[in-house]
Amino acid sequence: MPHSPASAGAPPVLRLTLPNRAEALETARGALLEFMAAHSPPARAVYRLELVLEETLMNLLWHAYPQGGEHQIAFTAQVRDASVVLTFCDDGLPFDPLHQPVAERPTSLETAVPGGLGLILTRKAVSAASYRREEGRNWLTLEVALAP
Repeated sequence: MPHSPASAGAPPVLRLTLPNRAEALETARGALLEFMAAHSPPARAVYRLELVLEETLMNLLWHAYPQGGEHQIAFTAQVRDASVVLTFCDDGLPFDPLHQPVAERPTSLETAVPGGLGLILTRKAVSAASYRREEGRNWLTLEVALAP
């Protein structure tokens, strides 16, 4: 789904409705990169945006819907001053990533286990974050600085 046009004077906003399927990641990634191209963000900011998008969407796809079924994930991106605000809204299981314990970093390849590092990476990549559960939906807002 293409991004929504901005109203006169309002900051531009990308709005997507994504299915809870793996192909949603590439759809969202492509749309976000196209949306951000007009703002000429530094490569480091693009890296952080892609990282946050991938980690957040993959967590949703893998964990939010253990019962299966078709669900919609609302995603928006808005450029504000020197940052991009990403918002994810889903009707999956309640999950506040901001209050989850941080997984210990493995000391070697032999002690490493899959999972758990996405939250660490996301927390390091964002400059601000908020979560709320409202009317059966998770609302996660993550701010990524555009400065290198």
